[in-house]
Amino acid sequence: MMFPKIRPWRSEKHRRNVASLPCVVTGRPGPSQCGHANFNKGMSTKVCDSLTFPISPDAHRDHDQGGIAKQDRWRREWEYVDATRAMLIQRNQWPTEAEEAYQIAIQPLARVVHADMEVV
Repeated sequence: MMFPKIRPWRSEKHRRNVASLPCVVTGRPGPSQCGHANFNKGMSTKVCDSLTFPISPDAHRDHDQGGIAKQDRWRREWEYVDATRAMLIQRNQWPTEAEEAYQIAIQPLARVVHADMEVV
């Protein structure tokens, strides 16, 4: 399934804020790595920084190379990104630019993860 490529939003400050959070997989306190969703990316490219989540190095390696079925990985990434967004909103560290980018960048993932629902 192909989706149009949109220039991804980049923010080093945002990635640092994400990495300061506890790992979304293990709960281990930060600092973590700033993991990007693997959905809809190409060779050597990362998706938008609004689709990032904090993840420990071991969990990151397992997530990227652990033989997880794509559909399950995409569902997990949806949950990880959503939890990260909620944590950063709670900390007042989710800027307007992140929300604007998120609303665009999440649509292709939403269509796949929630294929049984109508996504606007």
